[in-house]
Amino acid sequence: MNTLSAPKGGRGGFASQLLLLAAPVIASQASSMLVNMADTFMVAKLGDVPLAAVSFAGNLSVPFMFFGIGSAATTTPLIGRRLGRGDTEAIAQIIAHARRFNWLVVLAQLVILAALDILMPFMGQPDEVISIAQTFLPIYAASLIGQQMFVCSRTIIEGMQDTTTPMIVGLACNILNIALNIPLIFGFGNFDGLGPHGAAISTLACRTLMWLVMENILRRRLRKLNIAPRPANSHNLTLWLLKIGLPSGAQAFIECIGFAMGGIMMGWISTQAISAHQVVNAFTSTTFLMVSGLATAITIKVSLASGSNDKTAARHYALTGIALGALFMVATAALYALGRQYIPSLIITNPETLAIASSIMLVGAAFQIFDGLQVTALGALRGFADFAYPARVAAVSYALTCIPVGYFCAFILNLGPAGVWCGFTAGLALAATLLLWRLRKKFLAD
Repeated sequence: MNTLSAPKGGRGGFASQLLLLAAPVIASQASSMLVNMADTFMVAKLGDVPLAAVSFAGNLSVPFMFFGIGSAATTTPLIGRRLGRGDTEAIAQIIAHARRFNWLVVLAQLVILAALDILMPFMGQPDEVISIAQTFLPIYAASLIGQQMFVCSRTIIEGMQDTTTPMIVGLACNILNIALNIPLIFGFGNFDGLGPHGAAISTLACRTLMWLVMENILRRRLRKLNIAPRPANSHNLTLWLLKIGLPSGAQAFIECIGFAMGGIMMGWISTQAISAHQVVNAFTSTTFLMVSGLATAITIKVSLASGSNDKTAARHYALTGIALGALFMVATAALYALGRQYIPSLIITNPETLAIASSIMLVGAAFQIFDGLQVTALGALRGFADFAYPARVAAVSYALTCIPVGYFCAFILNLGPAGVWCGFTAGLALAATLLLWRLRKKFLAD
């Protein structure tokens, strides 16, 4: 099975292959974030309190969602490396045990979020925010079942170098999500609408549909490739997936915890600070997930080249991808700095909230550059099957840097909401430095 073709045109050939593979992932990621932005925009129409409640519930749940995504991400390079060797038997075994592993992740997500929902009143947030968030979170948590199992199937298909099919499924369901939001949030005809809870119900329905459609597509794909389903009967293989998947999930989780703690600190400042943070985060998350799509392409290409023992191609894919990500994030950083007053005004109407968002947006410009460097370097390391080191970097960069620096800048130096984002930027800068150092020392040295 010959799956690796050497690109033509030197470094430009590597760039074009990465961009062609990344484009569907970027489109899928962007459409997903546009749904989040649409949710933010629609809930914002209900007022600062509902928006703050949805933001707070999201701050609690998103780290566990990204833990699941990070854990499943190890499947893509594992499939890619074995595809490069033409080992279909190993691919079948990995798929069976990846499904078992992802169901274990789903169970853990639901148990932990149920506990957090009970503890929510003790987290120092305004009472009016808690009253909405505490009923919003269980609905949103249920949507993580479809989300996680969709990601499981998606990472398998992406490991086979198909990024277009997940894009089509994700895009269609995201469009449906926006369409359902309108009547479920605001009402239609004699139906009064469910407010912010309508957004959660729409998300639950669409994520479940995404999972069922992608699972059906994967089964058809495996039949065409003559890869027969296997029972997950090897505890050793499951433990091995846990060993490499949990550090990858921990990396994503710790990073999100840093940002979630920032959101909680915003609640210590004001409801307007929470709303401003949510809006700016919606914009920066959109550009992050676009460059994250490039990181997925880097992982796929580096893993395939490594599986075929083509170290030169793997090195070129890694370096080219990181350079492309840096160029994109420098451009968006300039856009956010220059448009720091206009861009948030597309959503925010409250003058006090808008002023806070504008100050955050300026810090977010520097944040963008380091975020692009760290995620593309992480994509390359995953392609080289290096999963444990990024988890250690996350602990140092986000838990031990992002949170304390953000607190110090916000409350000791009295920089307020912008100070919380200074902590984000410091954590990302350290992560980018350490991941690039690891990549250069271990995998890119001649």
